[in-house]
Amino acid sequence: MNQGEHLNKQEDDQKFTEGDQTFINEQTDDDKRFSNTVVDRQEQGGLEALLELDYRNKLEFLSSEEKNIFSEFIVICQIRKDKYISEQDPHLQFLMEKAMYKGVQKILIKAQKIQDKEQWQKEQQQLMRLFYSDMNIGFITSTGQLKSTIFIYVHQSISSCLDNRQINLNFNKEDLKIIANYFSIDERNKSSKSSPEFTSPILTKQKSEKEQFKQNSAGSKTISQNEGEVENQLKRSLPLCHQTNWLKQEFIKKDYFKKQFLILQKTNENELKSGVQIFFVYRIKDDQIYAVKKSQLASNVISFFDVFSTVNLSEITNDQRKIREAKILSKLNHPNVLTLYDWWIEEEESGYSLYLMSEYCSYPGLKHQTNDLLNYAYYYLNPMNCKEKIEQIKTIMLQIMDGLEYIHKRGIVHRDLKPENIFVTYGIDCQLQVMLADFDQGKDVRESKLSIITDEKLNDQDLNSIKSRNTINSGTSGYATANSQINKEYDKMDEFYALGVTLLHLILAFPGQPKNRNLYTNTFAISDISDVLLLFDSWAVKLVKNKHPEFNFQQYFHLMELAKALLEKKIKEHDHIRKIIQSW
Repeated sequence: MNQGEHLNKQEDDQKFTEGDQTFINEQTDDDKRFSNTVVDRQEQGGLEALLELDYRNKLEFLSSEEKNIFSEFIVICQIRKDKYISEQDPHLQFLMEKAMYKGVQKILIKAQKIQDKEQWQKEQQQLMRLFYSDMNIGFITSTGQLKSTIFIYVHQSISSCLDNRQINLNFNKEDLKIIANYFSIDERNKSSKSSPEFTSPILTKQKSEKEQFKQNSAGSKTISQNEGEVENQLKRSLPLCHQTNWLKQEFIKKDYFKKQFLILQKTNENELKSGVQIFFVYRIKDDQIYAVKKSQLASNVISFFDVFSTVNLSEITNDQRKIREAKILSKLNHPNVLTLYDWWIEEEESGYSLYLMSEYCSYPGLKHQTNDLLNYAYYYLNPMNCKEKIEQIKTIMLQIMDGLEYIHKRGIVHRDLKPENIFVTYGIDCQLQVMLADFDQGKDVRESKLSIITDEKLNDQDLNSIKSRNTINSGTSGYATANSQINKEYDKMDEFYALGVTLLHLILAFPGQPKNRNLYTNTFAISDISDVLLLFDSWAVKLVKNKHPEFNFQQYFHLMELAKALLEKKIKEHDHIRKIIQSW
């Protein structure tokens, strides 16, 4: 799953659109308090006394007649800050309160419901209520990214202005950015009651068969009136093809995505490859933010075989290849491999779609929201001095090696390793964490022999000889070797080649379209290192405006030596590569 962005896009916030949402991206100055209540409250004898008073105010509000003219909203916030901040920091609670009021103020001014800040300060208590007991701050899944879930009450006269709105709030003095999404709980309660249920033609047919079977069996003493027993007997009595359809309903869902998630952001339908969309979503069941990849399937019929077969076919369909990505990720559990939490197939009016729900990965920096390693290299590594950058590259490369060795030991080759398919985030320890992702071209070389749920490791001999015959042209131009072509044998040495190219982009990431980066790596591959240092320096001066003032390629000569050895396939062992990296 590629959650990443492209370097030629200057503003990542502009990438996401939503048909029924309005995203308002504005910066707000933190030059003065919007309300004296925040300052006063900090002086009221500490957080404990504040919470007690706030809770009494909430009970009074909920029991009043005034409550009837307010609508309840849930606000999902992502919190971005360059420096570490604890989710338990009381000051963060005050900032989140400020962000809620400031966000509503900005939306109402834009919608011309109020004229200016002064009018908002006079009317805010009549238009909005917020209580500290309704604020929750925590981590996003297993990462160190902070998010907040807040319930607020807004006057019904402004409810429609806020529903499905997103606003970005920058608090400059705090070096803090908050991205807030507002959703009306009342509107979702109404829609869940009034929405007509989509009826599957397959389910309709099976229901008819079931009713007919029960009618034909009426009066028979061998048929129990217990519904469960009737169903079991029906399943056993159906022909094999019907049993397969029946089993299919155990893993094909209906309206599951719509019912389970609130969409925070999504890619345009035509932005990624055909039939694929990425959603960043919130699931209220566990109060978490996830990334969901939706892939349109081509077939009008999904068989039990398509989903659960582990046979290594010489030719497989695109649908089976997409499902294989889910099966590969579902058995992996490593801090440097993207975690897949769930996957399912939905039957929709337009056909079948495959959904993959994975952890949401984003580097929560203040200035640049980067998801993948290429963008992190451009925005964060490029400006670093030599010593700091080498330490960061060392950390990144060791984590990539840990992830690669983990999947290789389980018989899996990625076949499309590149910085765009390596995600970047914070770990719980607030240290940089990278994860291998986007396994849609990945393959388990043992799938013809072993169940896909096995976690059995390869022995050293099998690990060193791991290879797979390509049934497609795999990889990406600039990272792929000749062995990525169809009918060629692809092995871990080809993965190491892509690792070498990735290392070059960590040393310096060129912006814009891939042609500049490909020219850089292709020239490096066919030249002696010493012969191209000055040439590369001239390209860097011309094209890379955000590099460190003292940058030159000679400073990274020993890193380029490893890249050269990987491109020339001179290193064959994971441990050998790891030892070289550790020596930097």
